[in-house]
This record gives sequence, structure tokens and C-alpha cells, in this order.
Amino acid sequence: MLSRCRGLWRAAVLFIAFTCTYLVVHAAPTDVPSAASFYVSSLPGLRQDPSHPLHIYAGQLPSDPNAASVPSTAITAHLFFVLTKARRVADKERLIFWFNGGPGCSSFDGLMMEIGPWRMDKDGNLNVTNGGWEEYTNVVYVDQPAGTGYSYTSTDRYVHELSDASQQVVHFMRWFYRVFPEYKEMDTYLAGESYAGQYIPYFADAILSSDLNIPFKGVAIGNGWIDGRRQYPSFLDYAVKHGLVEANSEDYKRSKDITDQCMAELDKITDREPINVPICERVMMAVLEGKEKDGKCVNVYDVRLTDTVPSCGLNWPADLEYVTPYLGRQDVVQSLHATAHSQSWVECRGRVGQELTNHNSQSSITLLPKVVERIPVLLFAGDQDFICNYVGVEGLIQAMEWGGEKGLGKVQTQSWTVNNQPAGTWVSSRNLTYAKIFNASHMVGYDAPHVAHDMMLRFMGVNFSSLVEGTAGIPSSVGEEKKPELGEAKEVETGAPQSGKSPEQDKAMWEAYYNAGSAALVLVLILAAIALFFWCRVRRRRGLRLPMLNTGFGSNNHGNTNGSGSMEESIPLTQTDGEELDDFRLKRNGGNGKGKERAVDPLTPVMFSVGEDEEDEEKSPRR
Repeated sequence: MLSRCRGLWRAAVLFIAFTCTYLVVHAAPTDVPSAASFYVSSLPGLRQDPSHPLHIYAGQLPSDPNAASVPSTAITAHLFFVLTKARRVADKERLIFWFNGGPGCSSFDGLMMEIGPWRMDKDGNLNVTNGGWEEYTNVVYVDQPAGTGYSYTSTDRYVHELSDASQQVVHFMRWFYRVFPEYKEMDTYLAGESYAGQYIPYFADAILSSDLNIPFKGVAIGNGWIDGRRQYPSFLDYAVKHGLVEANSEDYKRSKDITDQCMAELDKITDREPINVPICERVMMAVLEGKEKDGKCVNVYDVRLTDTVPSCGLNWPADLEYVTPYLGRQDVVQSLHATAHSQSWVECRGRVGQELTNHNSQSSITLLPKVVERIPVLLFAGDQDFICNYVGVEGLIQAMEWGGEKGLGKVQTQSWTVNNQPAGTWVSSRNLTYAKIFNASHMVGYDAPHVAHDMMLRFMGVNFSSLVEGTAGIPSSVGEEKKPELGEAKEVETGAPQSGKSPEQDKAMWEAYYNAGSAALVLVLILAAIALFFWCRVRRRRGLRLPMLNTGFGSNNHGNTNGSGSMEESIPLTQTDGEELDDFRLKRNGGNGKGKERAVDPLTPVMFSVGEDEEDEEKSPRR
């Protein structure tokens, strides 16, 4: 009986410990905020489509991989994000992380003016429109590096290298998947424009080298700054091709001189591929100098337009006039859970770009071939952009070596139509797709939302015949291959009864139920263990007295009884089991810029704060 009770007690202790550990691991973690806490229940001025309403999440997540090693009082990196969930059912669930460029420009550019679900009017209303990428895909817009947009860190912790920015993004993604674990199994893509041509190859390489273990399916870069050696000389080539500079004119000779100086400097750099070269940064505006007249200059993001000198595009797009004050409103900041960022929102924060010196980072063209050999890559370019123009993008593609060959090879470039109108050209070779979009600027989605959307759906391999409604029904073709018509399949039934609450409220409710149930189960198990303990002690005592009760003989038996009592006291049940439990606890607990920002202002002194005033933002063309 003694050994039986001991065995039962040990088994009970081990079972309770295992169960408690399991529940701690599988219950909604208390150190990770719930997804429901990021839900944007309302957004000022948002005019929803009642048939397909938006579900939005937003907030800041820890993004400093070294946060554990810094003082608890330090202000560490937290990247801000906005997640817009897919509004319609597609053939499968997908996730896109979107990044704008700069460096230091907020991805609200993408959300509010490019690929997002709405456009803003002068009255501060967000009008949901067709053509947003969230129609069939979940899209996460990320403000990075820390200090950009609503993201924050202390100014002495701004990143200086693209490798550091990559680690911030990977760490952010770890936290994102902790909060939204259901997204970790979805096909995942990175997309962005402008200086994201540097970011995305670095991010992709970091993700492919990490232990994130996600189904990473591809990257898309629009009008990206990727390879200065090929893109700097493209300014003059593009200008001549598009009639901005007349060949052999005085403007041409002057532009050719500064371009030649740039190329001579690049030729001296043989040990690395530079992201930017100071003398070469003068080429773009020098080429367009002859077009300045009456205080007006060419818009470097859309050569069809002009802007005031010296902005030359910084006041574009026109929507920016309404977006900036809107994102500075306190009711908007609170709705987006961005109150931890103490400064006003600005489109591009110059200090972030200044700090990203990249002294030890090579241009992303050194990584892109390795990336394209592992996952599909889409490079796309609006043909009216100057700052990251298609001539330079085509030049870098033709000079790049991957898959054992150089350039695109002998594949045929095909015509591409959307809604029965010429949309651009399309060519694919060895995992790389290049799309040129007609009549589109630096921000392709701003000018041609349906074309950009069709492009991304094609790149992701969406099965159009499985879709039943929406803008995917707009006809399009690449070459002779026409998009299939939308299918007749019915939307997936969830089978779950409707509770009258939103999915986010339901999720929060079930998280609470699960945690409460887990706590109750642990309590029941502990009470059961205590009851078992006392039961074993009672049974043990009775078992040790049995010889005395059954003999019925004289005083010797009393002596035996006393001896038995002494034996009971010397049996180390409590001591041994306690030591084993302590050992178990010890083992468990103690075991193991190129974009809308080119920062050229002198660096301001380091401030131990989370940002700087808007007056500190520089005003020069940004990539």
C-alpha cells in the first residue's frame, strides 16, 4: 500500500505539472497583446462599403532584436503597422507586407494614396474605392525603420545599416505572428516602391535566412532604386528619350558632363556596389535644370507635371494636402492605437534617412540575384517616373546575372491590356517578371489602380476562375493569354453560428473563456492533488496499523505497534516526494534615399527622444 500511494502521488504531481505547462504554452499568452486589442473599431471619416466592410487592425509592435540587453528605461524600436483584411474570398488566403521608401517615408503613402482601400477628399472623408489590393489579399503596411511615420524609438537608436533595418523587420514579423498566429500559414509576399528597392532584397534575404518558417512566395518592387551603377546614367538617357533634353543641345552637353563625372567616380569603386555616390546625386536635377522656368520645375515623380522650385515633386500627390493634417488629428491617432508616438505624423522624416548611412552596406543589386534564384521577383515601373525611371530598371535587369545567365535572355516581351486598354508590357524569365506600366508615375497605384491590382494578382498566381465577384472580373490579357472569367463557385461557408458580434469581439471573448477555463482546470487539478495526498496519508496510516489490529495478542504486540509508529515517522515519503518535485520545478524553470526622401541636411545632434519637430524635416527630392 505504501509503494502504491507513493506511485500515485508521483504520477499525480507529474500529470499536474505537465498539464499546467501545456496550458501555459497553449493559452492566449499574457505577455503578448491580443489581436482584439489592435482592432480599429472605427476610423474618423471612413465611409464603408456595407456589402464588403473593411476590418482593420493597427498599432505598434516591439521590433528591437536587442531590447533584452538594454536598460529597462530605454526607448526601444516599435514599428507601427496597419493590417487591412481581405474583403472578398479568393482561391486561397495570402498576406502582403508593404513598405514605402525614402528612406524614412511612411507606408501611409501606400495605404492612403497607392494600393490601399480608400482615397481621401478635401473634407477629410475616406471613401472606399475599387482597385485596392486588400480586395482579395490581407495587406500589412509597415512604417520602418523605427522613427518613420508612427513608429518610434529614441533618436540615439536609429538604424545605420540596411542589415539593422532588416533585423528590425524580422523581429517585427515575429511579434506580428505571435499576435496573429493564423497568418503564419498564409502565402506571404513583400512589396513596396522606390527605396524599397534597397529594403526588400535585404528583407527577403534576412527572412530566407531566418527561422520564421513561413511560406514566403515572392517580392514585388515598383520603380525601385536598386543599382546606382546602372540607374545614375539613366537620367540623361530617359530625358533624351522623352524629349526633356534635346540631344547635342547645351543642356545635353552640360548634363553629359556631370553624368560622365559620376561614371568616372563609379569606375573608381571596384571593391563594392555603392547605394549612392555624392557627385552622382547631383545628376538628376542637373539634367532637368534647363526645364526650370518662371519658378516652375519638372515633377521628378511624374514628368507630365510641374511643381514649384525647389520642391520639384515634393508637393505631389495632391492628396497629401489632406492626408497630413488628417493623420495629425488626435482622434485618428487614438483610433489607430498610435498614441505611444509623441510626435506629429510627417510623410518623410529626414532624420531617419540621415542616420541610415549604410557605410557597411552594399547596394541591394548584390543580393537580388540570390533572392530571385529562391523566390519569384516582380520588378515593375511606371513609365512617367523620372527619379527611378524604367530605363534604369531595364538596364539593371539586363546587366544582372542569375540562374546561370545574364539578363532576360531571348524571351519575348508581350503586350498587356486591362479593361481592353493598353496597360503596358510584360516579360518573364527564370523567376523574374518585369512589367512596364503605361501612363503611370512613381506611384503606379495612384495613377492606375486596376492595372496595378491586375499585375499583383497575376504575379501571385491567383486562380481567377475560382473567384465569384469583384474587380478581378475586369478583363485583361498578356499576349494572347486572356484572363479566365470569374467562376461560379460559392463562397466558403464557415459553418459557425452567427453570434451578433464582430469576428474581433468573438475572438476576444473566446480568448477570455479559454484563459478562464484554463485557470479553473488548474485549480481543480491542484485540489484533486491535495485530496489525493491526504487520502494516501490516511491509507498509509491505516496500512501500518494492520498488524496490531489483527493479532489480538499481548504487550509484545503493543511494542510492535510502537515500533510500527516509529517506522512510519522514519519513512521519508514527504521528504523524498518534495525533493523530486523541487527537482522537477528546477528543470522546468531553470533549464535552458531613394524615394520621397533624399536626406542631405547636416546631421542634427543626437536627442534622447522619440522624434523631432516637423521643422527639422528636409525638403529635397526623395526616393
